[in-house]
Amino acid sequence: MPPPALLPPRRYRAVLRHTIPLTETTRHFEWEVVEGGRFDFAAGQFISLTLARDAGEITRAYSIASPPRRDTRFDLCLNRVPGGVMSNYLCDLQPGAKLDFTGPHGFFIVPPPIEHDLVFIATGTGIAPVRGMIADLFARGLEPGREVWLLFGVRYPETILYRAEFERLAAERPNFHFVPTLSRPPADWPGARGYVQQQLRERFAGRQDFTACICGLKAMVDEVRRILKAEFGFDRRLIKFEKYD
Repeated sequence: MPPPALLPPRRYRAVLRHTIPLTETTRHFEWEVVEGGRFDFAAGQFISLTLARDAGEITRAYSIASPPRRDTRFDLCLNRVPGGVMSNYLCDLQPGAKLDFTGPHGFFIVPPPIEHDLVFIATGTGIAPVRGMIADLFARGLEPGREVWLLFGVRYPETILYRAEFERLAAERPNFHFVPTLSRPPADWPGARGYVQQQLRERFAGRQDFTACICGLKAMVDEVRRILKAEFGFDRRLIKFEKYD
């Protein structure tokens, strides 16, 4: 069987099993596939959800926020967008609700073998595919000597999505380095301040020996790519990215 990134997308139906509020506007969703057969995907890919409306169908893409598992479940993480039809519909769903989707889609993946250190750069809900990718990397085992960094940019401490999870992983794995970066930190914030672009420059300037995986809003992704290529002299083959509108 070809890897999931090369499999043609298929249509499935999933039931919502559980939701968790992460912030006032962000929710974590746990889904279980109940129709369509086995759902194989690679960490970092996305699905396309379909919602029937009077005027037709609305489709929206959402990154899978979990690694491939042996069961039929997968996670999503998304913001409630003011005026957003799909995001508000999803955030109002109760466990037991069903939704159709197609997938897997996308090529934002890190296939083995891992030949370089990995630096993940994410902002906001751009953490969703990164969460799945990092969990998958450590579940399947990294090559000796490989280091994994996560530069995660948000505004406030309370918006650091999956903070306890990443802090626990950093405590358990000496080769995982978690750098939450706040653009509007409180006075007593002891960690990194500013933007992920600044953290990238401070920690990795001059290096060309890692794979960069970038996910978030278009402006951040484009700026980080420019820094890597124009300032670091990076090989574009070592840059993987996913942009959100």
